[in-house]
Amino acid sequence: MTTPTPARTNNTAVRASEFVSTVFSLCEDPGKRAALRSGLGRPLDRCHRMHQVIAARVPPGSQNSERAYYAVAAMIAALPPQARSTVVREAPEVPGPAGSAPDGASEDGAESTGNGTALRRNFGQCLAEGVEHGVLRESAAEARLSLLTRQSVDGVHRHLPATVRVLADRSSAVDWAQLLVDLCRWDRHRDQITRRWLQSFYRTRSAAERQAAEQADRAEHDEPDAE
Repeated sequence: MTTPTPARTNNTAVRASEFVSTVFSLCEDPGKRAALRSGLGRPLDRCHRMHQVIAARVPPGSQNSERAYYAVAAMIAALPPQARSTVVREAPEVPGPAGSAPDGASEDGAESTGNGTALRRNFGQCLAEGVEHGVLRESAAEARLSLLTRQSVDGVHRHLPATVRVLADRSSAVDWAQLLVDLCRWDRHRDQITRRWLQSFYRTRSAAERQAAEQADRAEHDEPDAE
């Protein structure tokens, strides 16, 4: 397996981030948003209305890569208004070769951009944060994550929109650029990507539970003794 060069890795991340920003801007036009939304859950060959809006903005590549770009655009277009508000979007981390640890991975599962200035959030972490925000129960999040991490390319594209629809209640709920990078590489690096999603989910949940327990202990300690 060929190891991605730093330049190619960085270009992939930057393209993904720029594309996501472009799609959010396009969705401000109701007609373009409707065209993009029309491809939700559809195979690439049935996304006819999307081509006029984004074909020129999708970098040339494999069919799996193009499918990932179209899928992310359709999912963004299908978001409710409150989840399409402007958010800060930085370049995502691109996984290295299968079996290697991601550069800059932190103990709680978040990933750095490589320069130590920004943290990326893969879909496992986003699901864990959804549990913390009360968007879905932990058991439901685990079930959805377990289902997604067992899927082929066709399967992940089939099941992902339903999970996004439940999770994306706010603009920061999903790290779209990181999700796009992972989908582009799903066919070749699925095992590594799914491992990182699972690790991030459980590390993030563990950190949240630990923080909640510490806060409860402090609150109990700070309570005045009853007279």
